[in-house]
Amino acid sequence: MRLVVGPAVSDYIEGHGGAVFVWPRGFRCCRGNTWVLEAATERPDREFALVHAADGFQVFATPGLVEPDELHLELGRRGKLNAYWNGQGWIG
Repeated sequence: MRLVVGPAVSDYIEGHGGAVFVWPRGFRCCRGNTWVLEAATERPDREFALVHAADGFQVFATPGLVEPDELHLELGRRGKLNAYWNGQGWIG
């Protein structure tokens, strides 16, 4: 898996402990279920496994989540960490 992160995101992650947690979140949409990735630097109350360790930080994902070719990490306007699967806003 290749990580795509900018310098601001890398600094943010390092400043918040050096770990990123990624998990899928499903919701109903007009044609059925849609899945997106959620990301945080604080560990949510669920099981995670290490999937990437490089560039000064670690990425943990829920077990069974198929790794994308690329995982894009960005900071939203309000400082929320966003994750994109192969550059897309949804997964599946």
